[in-house]
Amino acid sequence: MTIESTQSNISTVNLRYSAFLGMLYISTPENEALIKDAKALVGEAEVKKGFHGNKGDSSSAKAIDYLRTKGVTPLKVIGNLTSARTIERMIDGRITPYLNVGLKDEEGRYYLSIDLTQSAAQMLVRKLANAEIGVTTEINLFAIYGQREGASRPYADHGASLKQGGDEIKSVNPKESLVPRINADIKRLEDAGISDDKETFAKRRAKIELDYHCELMKVVTEKVDAYYVLTEQPEEVERKAESNEDSAAA
Repeated sequence: MTIESTQSNISTVNLRYSAFLGMLYISTPENEALIKDAKALVGEAEVKKGFHGNKGDSSSAKAIDYLRTKGVTPLKVIGNLTSARTIERMIDGRITPYLNVGLKDEEGRYYLSIDLTQSAAQMLVRKLANAEIGVTTEINLFAIYGQREGASRPYADHGASLKQGGDEIKSVNPKESLVPRINADIKRLEDAGISDDKETFAKRRAKIELDYHCELMKVVTEKVDAYYVLTEQPEEVERKAESNEDSAAA
């Protein structure tokens, strides 16, 4: 069983991650319509607040419970890791980079697509940087809601798991290269007299984080290309499949 879900008998599967639901799911027109209905049940204002756990009376828990009754459940995907690239899409008039990951097995192909600005996608990128191409890989995206140390209220943390050979792949440590960039930029803003504009700080931080992970993905893509050169396999098949998946999802 490759997709650990009740909806796995599909030869080609498109996967998406919902930050509101905190889960990876199979994207079909039917499932997307059900998710739209689930969001409507709790209201757009609640959806914008994001993930607040999958238990109790929170809006995300109510939506997850509704979807469960309709057969839409969280999943993880397992297959040979065949591709990992960044694809730019036009979202709300803006070019937005998306992380696209492909896996396959004897039952079919599986394509995960997620906005690279999301923290779950960025964690997955940091793990892909240390992953091996062409081997059995298990991927899961998820959210945890709880109290952070030093925080006055609970928050949602979105993450990613990537296992190969039964072991979790170690993530590139952002403290070694990303955090110094952020700190240097903060200092430049402070030196320029911009020290109390939280919105500016947040936007600059998000831009630096996105640029950093786009750079990491260039390394991952080079590794994918090198794999196909080394194994003398036709990478064009994977690229064509990615293109088809991207068109279907747009």
